[in-house]
Amino acid sequence: MSGTVLGRVALGLLVTCVTPVAAQTTVSAGVDHSTGTFGTGQRIDTSGASVGVRVKRKRVGVFANLPVVRVDAPQNVVVAGGPLGLPILVDPTRPATRKQRSGLGDATVGASVQLLEPRRNRVALAVTTAAKLPTASAARGLGTGKADFSVGAEVARPGKLTPFAGLGYTVVGQPAAYRLENVTTARGGVALRVGDVSEISLSYNHASRISATAADRDQVAAGLETNLSPRLSLGVQGSAGVSRGAPDASAGLQLGLRL
Repeated sequence: MSGTVLGRVALGLLVTCVTPVAAQTTVSAGVDHSTGTFGTGQRIDTSGASVGVRVKRKRVGVFANLPVVRVDAPQNVVVAGGPLGLPILVDPTRPATRKQRSGLGDATVGASVQLLEPRRNRVALAVTTAAKLPTASAARGLGTGKADFSVGAEVARPGKLTPFAGLGYTVVGQPAAYRLENVTTARGGVALRVGDVSEISLSYNHASRISATAADRDQVAAGLETNLSPRLSLGVQGSAGVSRGAPDASAGLQLGLRL
């Protein structure tokens, strides 16, 4: 999909220089779409819509996300998904005939902790852990049918221009029929504050292959985050693939409401 849950949550913590004393709850809704061959030689289109909630108090935040996904691809293509946005994979036990399928995706739950608080022109550090719950149908190739567990860290130096970098690692649940590899992710970029309510970002994102038949995924991504009102925010993201295992293009939109 167009981004990763861990990356969005961690960067949101790092660039917010004012930490609320009371708990702050944000509910969100988003849509995204990706298209490309993902290194399979066949056109794959994936779309999704999701709802989520995040509660933050002081240095700690917890979050949950539940998507609905639609896939137009050969039946042996599986949408791995998860908090690190794992690459598309091919199940060698399934037929290669093309079929559209849709349904509930894999839910994600997790928590983040600010180890170094975000202060202007000082280094900030956040650590996030998350689990992908196997709520998607493995029979329809909407998930692997197994839980994944992820951990990630993101460092930034908040200011008008905020450089950031992150690393992540996912322990991938193993289906009975085929072998998957644990996935390492890395990203780096900059975020630029525009006025008092908006921010634009540019990053390079990498994810290692999830199986011997898959390829690494490298993407260049851009995003815009802006406050439409004191309580309502809008995020727009887009990316272009620069490696064989990446989608040709991805785009997403998310609305957030602070309660």
